[in-house]
Amino acid sequence: MDCAYSWLCNDPSHRQSPAEPVDSKKPDPGKLGLPFLLRNFDSTTEFENERDAAQQPESIVGGPSTRMSPESNTGERMAFVDPAMLLSNYIDPFLDTYLRLDDVYDDLGSGAPGSPALIVSGDTLEGRLDLLSQELEIYSLRKPKLSGSFQRESFQSLFTSENVRAFVVAFSRKRHYHLPIIHWPTFDILKAPLPLLLSVAMMGAAFSHTPGAENDPAVQVRTFHSISGPYIFSSLQKQIDLNSGIDSLLEYCQAALLMIGLGAWMKDEETRRTFLCKYRPKLTRVIRDHQLAQVEHEDGETWPSFIRKELKIRLASWTFYIDCLATLSTNHPPLLLLSEMCGQSPCIAGIWDAETEEDFLKRRAEAGVTSHRLVDQMSELMSDDWTEAQHLECSQLSPYHLHAMSCAFMPVVFNLHASKFPESHSAALFRALDRWDLLWDSAFKQMPEDQRKWLGVARNSPGLIWLSRRILDAGRGGEAKKWRYFQRIPSYTTADVFEFVRSLDGEQNYPV
Repeated sequence: MDCAYSWLCNDPSHRQSPAEPVDSKKPDPGKLGLPFLLRNFDSTTEFENERDAAQQPESIVGGPSTRMSPESNTGERMAFVDPAMLLSNYIDPFLDTYLRLDDVYDDLGSGAPGSPALIVSGDTLEGRLDLLSQELEIYSLRKPKLSGSFQRESFQSLFTSENVRAFVVAFSRKRHYHLPIIHWPTFDILKAPLPLLLSVAMMGAAFSHTPGAENDPAVQVRTFHSISGPYIFSSLQKQIDLNSGIDSLLEYCQAALLMIGLGAWMKDEETRRTFLCKYRPKLTRVIRDHQLAQVEHEDGETWPSFIRKELKIRLASWTFYIDCLATLSTNHPPLLLLSEMCGQSPCIAGIWDAETEEDFLKRRAEAGVTSHRLVDQMSELMSDDWTEAQHLECSQLSPYHLHAMSCAFMPVVFNLHASKFPESHSAALFRALDRWDLLWDSAFKQMPEDQRKWLGVARNSPGLIWLSRRILDAGRGGEAKKWRYFQRIPSYTTADVFEFVRSLDGEQNYPV
């Protein structure tokens, strides 16, 4: 979802005179629609998101955790993922000269929740994982509902130091496809708080899905969701109680968001209910209390300052995107408001992935990208006046910005139907969706063909827009009574939305 390229040139074929109505064109919306929606909303299937992520091409990103080779002094064998395959392109003979940033991903010192004990010898990652397993076991024994649920031997069998390194690499290489909120050039698994280490490892295991394998990491890691979620959010709450400021909360909020993302993949009703109704509001409260959705960059920022602000921006942005998609799939009223998203949108990946401060300054100077704000983009798209100047300005948006906008439509559609707004509001929304189609077509054509494989989750956008139209159509035509989905009763199995989408299977005008 983060913008990997600028694409700031305008496509001449889409420049129109002021007299020509921009809304009149209907471009090809893309290549993804009903089949994808059916697979992901079908509550009887599992591992669709993991399977989709595993099939995507990998990207290359450097960092102290993604370049390290596995420890050779443990004697352990890789049971699930061959690290040699994952790390073959990452071994860096000049690793000792690699620049790291202190205190970007770091613990708060001894005594802080999740801080590691001193490791006096041997494999430091192995020691941290052993400490993590101890913390999880102690936590489970303190909670009556969890007592006896944590199997330490099983945990240590899956989360060996070799496996965890491989999982981290798998996650870093798939970062464009789901929750790109980790700054890999400075993320260090030997320094990150234990809750963040756990969530990153779990996400990487999910991205290592191997269908049909006897020991599939994506299958095995799900057995630890019931303990990992409460442990991570308990750690976050401890940090909140310390009242030491947002900078002490960031890594714990990242861990929380990754767990919410994993929980949203689950199709078990109680699991999804817990993550979306119990944990998501807690993270949303932190974002709102600390005004993370209003963060903006400044000119002349140092690299560490830029990273910290961008972490806040991405944390708020992807929490909002997940909130929007939860509104679509579960009929749960939105928690974050579009009007709150008045801070800057995430920066382009070319800047985010810079591995040194010198490289960062160079890329930022060359990018020349105008800052974007989601609330402004949506306001312009839905305005009564759509001028040539607005069209040309919005045509500078990349597919990744447009994916964010496709998510932002979800709570608008929900509120429009739930609040029984007049027909004029529905017409304005249809018009905005038509404008989005034009912008997507322009951005997609400007994107070099050999780079389209890196679209990741952004490639789902045309399907979301198509479904938005179908929902509006059903509500406007009085057909909504046919489906339980339009009763707007929260349902955490996705069965209601699946029933509605499946009814559209006979339509031939969806993007395929």
